[in-house]
Amino acid sequence: MLTSYFVLRKVLFQMTTVEKPANFKEFWPVYVMAHQNPVNRLFHFAATLTSILMSLFFAVTGKLIFLILTPVASYALAWAGHFLHEKNTPLTWTYPVYSLVADYKMFILMLLGKYVRR
Repeated sequence: MLTSYFVLRKVLFQMTTVEKPANFKEFWPVYVMAHQNPVNRLFHFAATLTSILMSLFFAVTGKLIFLILTPVASYALAWAGHFLHEKNTPLTWTYPVYSLVADYKMFILMLLGKYVRR
């Protein structure tokens, strides 16, 4: 597991502007590599589910607090997975949009039982 962390870190930090993922298709394998630990993926699943549920609570109740706390609660869970279990830095800090899309892609694939770590 620690070896995976150092490989990912080396890959990310050695990327030049040209080598950085130009699109989501190029980003996805980097994302998968950063989420090898099954407990981290479980934290991400819970984080994404939390964001969906809190958004629904806001839509149903109209209470702004649910909307405000959605990113706080979901990122806290996801980042806890990275810091406590994966032992790496969240890709959200470098690729916020791609990372958010990848979180939902992983959630859907896990929900369907089709998530395969490459």
